[in-house]
Amino acid sequence: MTMKNRNKGQIRVLETILASFIIMVALTFVNIFATTPSSPKYEATELQKVAYNVLHDLDEQGLLPRFVYKGEWENLRAALRVTLPSDVYFNMTVYDLHNTRLDDATIFYGDSQMFSTSKNIASITYGLVGSATKIGAAYQAIYEPRIVILQLTRG
Repeated sequence: MTMKNRNKGQIRVLETILASFIIMVALTFVNIFATTPSSPKYEATELQKVAYNVLHDLDEQGLLPRFVYKGEWENLRAALRVTLPSDVYFNMTVYDLHNTRLDDATIFYGDSQMFSTSKNIASITYGLVGSATKIGAAYQAIYEPRIVILQLTRG
């Protein structure tokens, strides 16, 4: 084997190492600058899904109607704090059909400035039709619609 053939092999190895290094640097550079910015529309949509799911779950468990119709606002606030993620702030208001506010206490969690300064606030409206009252051994349905408005933002 001549000296010329051995040098060609070494040059090929160096070219391969250099090409690999250039590819790695290019991929790292692209990865640093290719971060996708957070979209306000995406964030609000996700918060709306979270809000609806939380209210729906509380409703299915029978907790939401009990808290709303009996005026257990502190229990409602505690249930929302437990079920929502810790970085999500909420503001809830309960109305009747005549648009009269029923919650005498503010059902609120988080910094009060967040709802005035935040760019992403999700708001959903959830309706409760009525409640069931136990009279003797039977239940009687009472038609008293309530409108629950829940606003969420991330803190």
